[in-house]
Amino acid sequence: MIVFNDYRHGNDIAVAAGSSFNPKVDQCIARIDEDGELMGGVVYQNFTGHSIGAHVAGFRDDWVNKDMLWVCFHYPFVQLGCVKMFGQVPASNSQALEFDLKLGFKEVARIADVYADCDLVVIAMSRDECRWLKLRPSGLSPR
Repeated sequence: MIVFNDYRHGNDIAVAAGSSFNPKVDQCIARIDEDGELMGGVVYQNFTGHSIGAHVAGFRDDWVNKDMLWVCFHYPFVQLGCVKMFGQVPASNSQALEFDLKLGFKEVARIADVYADCDLVVIAMSRDECRWLKLRPSGLSPR
């Protein structure tokens, strides 16, 4: 099940991604299992009207499915009308970088010495590069 703006989920995802969650300005999309346990999700921050930042954390290998991918990209690109989504990842977190690049994000900048042991990698994806918007989530009929 996909859940929106649950404070506990937003906080857990943000903390795991090295951020924080402010329910007054941030948004959260999470996937939970049949027992209500958090599987993973996305916290959206810094909406400018043109772009938005995202922090992602998965707590189980199977947290991402077709519906979750569609919702997580439909929200910023279609509902909010963003042209670009971006993220920030410590260069030492190779697993997160690999995941983000497989999703279609591209490295756009590296900022040296942001962390004691590594650089900060800035990643971005534009709406017209997002292949996940072509998915049809479960339960929706084709247009």
